[in-house]
Amino acid sequence: MEIQQVMNQIGKREIPCVEQQTHISEIIRLLTGFPYARLVYVVDGRKRLLGTISVGSLLRHIFPYHYKARIHPGGILRSITAQRAEQIMGRENVFALPDETVDEVLKRMAHTGVKEMAVVDAEGIIIGDITAVDLLHFYRFDADLANTPDDRKK
Repeated sequence: MEIQQVMNQIGKREIPCVEQQTHISEIIRLLTGFPYARLVYVVDGRKRLLGTISVGSLLRHIFPYHYKARIHPGGILRSITAQRAEQIMGRENVFALPDETVDEVLKRMAHTGVKEMAVVDAEGIIIGDITAVDLLHFYRFDADLANTPDDRKK
């Protein structure tokens, strides 16, 4: 099954997106309005994916004293002064393409540790998002679940 088919079955849902200049308070407001989302996507004016802000990075920014052992001393000043999306977003984007298979995207999720990602078109414009739970819901298992994915292809 391809990602586009999963998106079709999920149906249209709003995607939490902000532009680079969005203030942290607006990001918090937006994220709390999306109970299923753990990411906010940072986009340009055309809705091209530029970066992401995870719940974890937002919490580390707002409550650094709870995470002091995980914050590198060189990042303290940046963390204290950051006020906009572009200042706290992660730039290593993990995304899916509509024509990829569920198995390919699940492998990427396992390799990178992400639990959700944007689905982008050929120009990098966000056309949807997909979570690990979405993919597990539509993953096709054989009757014998003890087989590995490689065994099922035989």
